[in-house]
Amino acid sequence: MKNLFKYIVAGACVSCVSLLAGCGAGGSGGGPEAELVGVYAIKTNGALKEVVKIERQGGRYIMRDKVRTPEWSEPKMQMQPVTRERWNRITTDGENTQFVGVSSDQLAIFKVPPGWQKNSFKTETGYFLFYSQGPVEAYKL
Repeated sequence: MKNLFKYIVAGACVSCVSLLAGCGAGGSGGGPEAELVGVYAIKTNGALKEVVKIERQGGRYIMRDKVRTPEWSEPKMQMQPVTRERWNRITTDGENTQFVGVSSDQLAIFKVPPGWQKNSFKTETGYFLFYSQGPVEAYKL
């Protein structure tokens, strides 16, 4: 979990620049990715800990985290809807898996059918975070 936090913080500075550049873009509605808006936790020592919040602002998806404080951070990353091609690159899943996802260059969050499995990773909740260290089971609160 420490590695996940460090990775999110490390990518935050780079991503803030692109987020600020894109804040002027308008747009409303949203595709199926809109269902990913919400708060996500990971299980640590048997307890759920909130780590990531996905929001929609100004027609874009952004990520906030709870790394250094008990409150949500300022926007850290701009997230884009994940295409099938990007899904295949991130997960190496060659099947026709049903998914919804948003990602930045540092982090992705996906919703897949509960029980989906790839190699040694299996998600019981149907949600997972994917970062440089691989996938981590997520719980949408």
